[in-house]
Amino acid sequence: MALILTPTLAIRPPVRRGSPLPSPSYTYGTTAGGALDLPEPTGPPDFAQRAQELNPDQLTVKITNSFGFDLPISYNSNSGSPTIIGNPGPGIFGRARSTNLALPRNFAGTIFIGRTYEPGNSKIEVSFDSPSGYRPAVDVSYVDGYGVPITCSCSGVPVTGCNIPLFSTGRACKNQGPGDRVICYNPKKTVNDGPADDFFQPCQGAAYTFPSDHTANGFGKCDAGDIQCCVGPTTREARSGRSPEVWQWDGDTGRPLLRRTRIWEAIWAIFGIVEKT
Repeated sequence: MALILTPTLAIRPPVRRGSPLPSPSYTYGTTAGGALDLPEPTGPPDFAQRAQELNPDQLTVKITNSFGFDLPISYNSNSGSPTIIGNPGPGIFGRARSTNLALPRNFAGTIFIGRTYEPGNSKIEVSFDSPSGYRPAVDVSYVDGYGVPITCSCSGVPVTGCNIPLFSTGRACKNQGPGDRVICYNPKKTVNDGPADDFFQPCQGAAYTFPSDHTANGFGKCDAGDIQCCVGPTTREARSGRSPEVWQWDGDTGRPLLRRTRIWEAIWAIFGIVEKT
């Protein structure tokens, strides 16, 4: 059974720095029936009107970084969807920091969080649009791959995600990159009915580990209009003192720009070196 961690840290703005996202040739996996693939509502005739009264203008998503290290974060809106209010760009999400995202009506999109900007990371999928009757929908997906554990709760109740640090379970990752314990790419990305690959199996049913892993769907559980997600946990993976490689990418060439670690940050601070943003 997947363990769930509820975020409890105070609200602070994220650190927004880092290089633009590259534009590699990459096809993202789809969580069939997930937050971005919902059927038309089948509730009573006043369902949509009642949902609009509960959630009139926007949906709030609070994300807390409890992983123990700074992490790259980026955002994507589906075709035809409005952007997150303020249109935030990719940046470095500071450890022990929180960010509050305001999603307008008709939003459907994805939040990517991991140890790199490279495609294939853990992601949060959210929709707040007419196919769901403007009823908030959220899921945590490892369909493309896994980088960091993520969980999401609504009104203090866990609804989707898995905070098991998969790189620490002893299960072998069949395909990882661009460095050690950075991303484990999911070999079941296009296997609609699963089951989960052995590496991802501890999180099956809690986060999407294959396209139809529907137990991980949080639709219908967040009608209060507030979603709280946590990147974590605070476990030996984060407490080990090992500084994971956090890669930044050149937006023009798509190549690694530098290896950013806590050790190098300390060295830069000693010599007064300021990272170019």
